[in-house]
Amino acid sequence: MEKKFTFFARMIAYTLSVIALLFINAISTKTNAQVNCANETVLFLQTFGTGTTATSDPDVLTTGLTYQATGSLIGEGRYRVINNTQQKPEWQNSEDHTANDVDGKMMVINGQAETYYSHEIDRTPGFPAGNYTASMYIMNIDTLGLCGVNALVPNISIRVEYLSAANTWEPLTGSPYNAPPVLQTPPSSPTWVLVGSSFTLPPTGNFTVTSIRMVLTDGTEGGCGNDFAMDDIKFSACPEGGALPVEFLGINAHQKGNGVSVEWSTSFEINTSHFDIEKSADGNSNWNLVASVNAAGNSSAVQNYSVYDAKPFNGVNFYRIKEVDKDGNTKYSKTMRVTINSTNTGVSVLANPFHSSLSVSFSSATQQAVSARLIDITGKQIMLEKWIISSGDSRQNFFNVGALQPGMYILNISNDKGEILFNNKVIKE
Repeated sequence: MEKKFTFFARMIAYTLSVIALLFINAISTKTNAQVNCANETVLFLQTFGTGTTATSDPDVLTTGLTYQATGSLIGEGRYRVINNTQQKPEWQNSEDHTANDVDGKMMVINGQAETYYSHEIDRTPGFPAGNYTASMYIMNIDTLGLCGVNALVPNISIRVEYLSAANTWEPLTGSPYNAPPVLQTPPSSPTWVLVGSSFTLPPTGNFTVTSIRMVLTDGTEGGCGNDFAMDDIKFSACPEGGALPVEFLGINAHQKGNGVSVEWSTSFEINTSHFDIEKSADGNSNWNLVASVNAAGNSSAVQNYSVYDAKPFNGVNFYRIKEVDKDGNTKYSKTMRVTINSTNTGVSVLANPFHSSLSVSFSSATQQAVSARLIDITGKQIMLEKWIISSGDSRQNFFNVGALQPGMYILNISNDKGEILFNNKVIKE
């Protein structure tokens, strides 16, 4: 998996990646999110133990991976269980994921397209029909920019099966689960990502299921970028109805101009459909829909969302987020309170999507200087305008936008104090 890059090309790739990252909230090195359920019973947990000596693992399928005890893990499809991810000099230098481990181990893999892991869980009392979860933590150990713009990334699939009365392995409902790609991160912040989902064991009549197995597959071919570490593999029973659909990390609502920006994030999502943003004048009744936003569906990484309410109530406003999953179940965030001060500057885009010009409307109590930046999806500033807006209502324009490539851009407007007046998507058609 050796690819040669010139120093210049590597620096360009890395610089572009870092610029893009400036617009993404940082993710902690050891995440605290869990794909879990209320009062779960853990039936299997593989932490790979502790120590500094490399070992193999009995659950690894030798048709998919080959154990290599020493030396750099250069060859495709090679692995070892060890206490540090840096099993090639250019890989991330990170400890395992398991909390409070000293010299904790994990499985480190030079990946290729393979079914590489299978663990069978046997229970003499049997497995009742119902809900279960399977999860693990994955780290992409190729540092950001290492493999250029064509870097491969791990795509992990989790298959959960039960041994039937006919002695055949049958899938649980929801199996297989195909996780989102596990992306690279900078060498300064190696990141563990939670991968997992919920599964349902169907009724089997008079037959008692006594064996369930988890099978893991990497769907990406060998090459630069498909290298990862795996830790804390878990399988749990969920007696109270399956995995939680979403875990809210936080919600924030604050005045922006004459409107309100509502921002929230999730640490994981399972089977989510959309979010309804609701507001109320008293926080107890008469909740009104502000907007609906599509959810990630299934995600084990931090997801960030925002909505702008251009027409809040005068005075006090209460906001909350309602998550709706694909089965129709719902979960609410906590409620946030915002008091509107209408003396602030209001900003709105007059035509979005835009074509040959981009017009911006202002409502300001005073004359002031503003800076308007148009930013592309890589984070690169492609246009800057400096305007003096008058008190009252006024309008300003980007005139030289007709030659821009169609697609999404970010319009960011700030005042001379550095305060953000507007930051949202605009679409060029």
